Amino acid sequence: MEKPFYAQGLQFSCRGLSCSACCRKEPGIVYLEQKDLETLSVLTELTIEQFKKVYCRYVELSNGKKVLCLKELSNYDCIFWNEQAGCQVYKARPIQCRTYPFWKNVLSSKESWLAEKQRCPGINEGELHSCSQIQKDLSEYNSRKILTE
Repeated sequence: MEKPFYAQGLQFSCRGLSCSACCRKEPGIVYLEQKDLETLSVLTELTIEQFKKVYCRYVELSNGKKVLCLKELSNYDCIFWNEQAGCQVYKARPIQCRTYPFWKNVLSSKESWLAEKQRCPGINEGELHSCSQIQKDLSEYNSRKILTE
């Protein structure tokens, strides 16, 4: 089996407040699974049903399924983004957010990784993530069980 281009690891450090490209100013969908919902509802001190009513929406996919996602504001910022403080739920952020940029489409090739750098200045900067760490994040991201209506 051929080794992935990231066999020696990849550098990535989130730039947080100085960047926030992945959580603001562009339309996007943050899918939620049960674990995300439970963690976020505890952090916000709401029941799961209250949390869903305040912070979530269902989005219909092209296959007709409706999936549970975080709401976004009219300017496309994530509902949990705060201009002064950044992500208000950083410690409990959904798996999709925690595993970025170690997603299948971003890791499909070195070219895809470098193309993502155009969106994310933290790519190829800062902390070195080992191949095993990257594969763990990739596996966690790929095995998500997104909630449906």
